[in-house]
Amino acid sequence: MARFLLFLIRVQWIDRIATSSFLIGITVQTGLLTTALHQRAGDAGEAVLLATRASMLTCTTIVLLSAMSNVQNEFRYGTVERILLGRVPFARVLGIRSGASAIVASPAIVVPYAGAALRFPELLAPHTVLLVAMVYVCLGTLCYQATLVLCQLRNAALAVPWLRMFLLFVGLSVIPFEGSERLSLLLPTGWLVRFAADGGSDTSAYLTFLAFVAVCAAWTVGVWLLLRQRALRVVERNLTDGPDRP
Repeated sequence: MARFLLFLIRVQWIDRIATSSFLIGITVQTGLLTTALHQRAGDAGEAVLLATRASMLTCTTIVLLSAMSNVQNEFRYGTVERILLGRVPFARVLGIRSGASAIVASPAIVVPYAGAALRFPELLAPHTVLLVAMVYVCLGTLCYQATLVLCQLRNAALAVPWLRMFLLFVGLSVIPFEGSERLSLLLPTGWLVRFAADGGSDTSAYLTFLAFVAVCAAWTVGVWLLLRQRALRVVERNLTDGPDRP
């Protein structure tokens, strides 16, 4: 299983390199966001909060594009039969791929925190390490959920920008409005931002972590139970009739 995960990480990385314009754009965006937080953060708390927002802002796009291709690529390259007949169950394959997508996004995740820690060395603490791990979990589960949602659509590429905007406006509150903070807590990203703001100074950070885990699990299990049968029917229909074309 570990070798399979490493193989998928390598494949994901090759895909990112193949789309060089996207890779260049993400690199520039990560660099600009890191430079901005390094120059403008007034204290360590603000810096780690900005780093969390920067990593999620960039990596949400990466994992959504990966989710869009998780199922489609098997039909595009004619390998879907091998996947379905392989030793690893379909659901587990999607989970491993989603985890690999989050790992491939590591530069865009780690660099903002490195920039924040360079400015404020006190951020090199267990709270920050746990926060970075939570970002990986959030992105991996998001990719898994989005895969099940997007594979239902005839043209997933059209839905990705709308899904991204929903996650950014609701989950990250990029444009705050009355009640936006409470609304963001319906999604894992809201608890992620709250954990970053807690600073690890009291038990509220521990409770926030538990809430984050619970919300991630609830969304993942809920989406799987709601869409798993339909997702398998979509795959079966595409096997017999050919994949839908936009």
